Amino acid sequence: MARGTDTQLLEQEQWLRANGLPLVVPPARRLRGLIPRTVPLLVTFAFLAIGLVMVDAAVADEGSVELLDVLRRPAQRTTLIVAGIVFLLAIPLGMGYAWLQRRMTPLLRLIVGVVIIVFWLGGLSLIAALTHATGGLHIDIVSRLLLLLLAALIGFYGLGNMLRWAGKRGAKELTVTVPAVARILPLLLLTVLLVFFTNELWQLAGTMTQPRMTLLAAFLILMIVLIVLPATFDMIDDEKDDDTEEPLLEATPFSGLQARRSKLSSGERFNLIAVSMTVQFVQITMFVAVTFAVFAVFGAISLTDELIATWTGEAARDLVILGVRMPMEAHMFRVCMILALFSGISFAASTLQDSMYRTLFLDRVAEDVHRNLAARHRYRATLVAHGTAPQRWLSLADDD
Repeated sequence: MARGTDTQLLEQEQWLRANGLPLVVPPARRLRGLIPRTVPLLVTFAFLAIGLVMVDAAVADEGSVELLDVLRRPAQRTTLIVAGIVFLLAIPLGMGYAWLQRRMTPLLRLIVGVVIIVFWLGGLSLIAALTHATGGLHIDIVSRLLLLLLAALIGFYGLGNMLRWAGKRGAKELTVTVPAVARILPLLLLTVLLVFFTNELWQLAGTMTQPRMTLLAAFLILMIVLIVLPATFDMIDDEKDDDTEEPLLEATPFSGLQARRSKLSSGERFNLIAVSMTVQFVQITMFVAVTFAVFAVFGAISLTDELIATWTGEAARDLVILGVRMPMEAHMFRVCMILALFSGISFAASTLQDSMYRTLFLDRVAEDVHRNLAARHRYRATLVAHGTAPQRWLSLADDD
């Protein structure tokens, strides 16, 4: 394959990965650059493992001992503090290496990647031996081999690319969603505000066990998924013509290229659905969070402990999460959570039925889906034209 063609494909694949679509790239081409996509996560694993070795070394000779007793000893206290810093820096250092390696030459990137893999497999065992870390906290060689395989699979399937895209896209979506939520929130609150003062709802919150409350929340979230999923399928199946798609691809490596359409593979369909649903769930999560906050503030101002006890039949009590006392009444938390999730269901349904909601929220998602599909078709055409497409794609080349 000519160097120019290879460069074109690499640019297209870089765009697909940056936009959360790594599974559009065929498996054979996903093997290219696997080490650079694997090593940053391995760097994070390595620093976490080093932190565990340091903790192990600090307490290994102490046997079973109270943590406060260890902290009273200067050497062990210093080791544990440094280990805590290493834990906190593990993820930033992995991200920093990912940024740094993009500025390396391919040869240097390969050499450094191999060195890090060797250190992961052998160097940590040497460090554990030298520090006499025998407490069982350090990661053994079998576990490190499994974690190396996990990092390679994450790199191969592009999960890191999808998570990075989701973070960036989610942050961008929040800046647009917050003003839109402010416009439609008062209208939706009017439909559920009176329910907040319904005695039966507070009795339900007072008598429901924690497992049942968890199941109810999971069921309501499932209902939101079932509302959003068919609309996402419809957006993916709603194909546009080339003239409509071309403006969406301006300033991308696919601009001006011919498209070649075919049936989506299961991996491609999953990737496109995941990307579009991520954006919609950012919107829904923001709406649910804002609704929950509004009811929580409203309840804190208007309700007293005596009234809550009358409605629930139980004395009011503070909310405790993981042993931490929160500044909120426990029954009110449940009521606010139930109403917020019900409002999320109403919001999700409204984006499908109400034209104003579609304009504010869903049209932007649909445009992203059509752009991603257009990019996929043009990327596939480039692969087929230069003989690098998988045989399955070649056999379907003329199915349109």
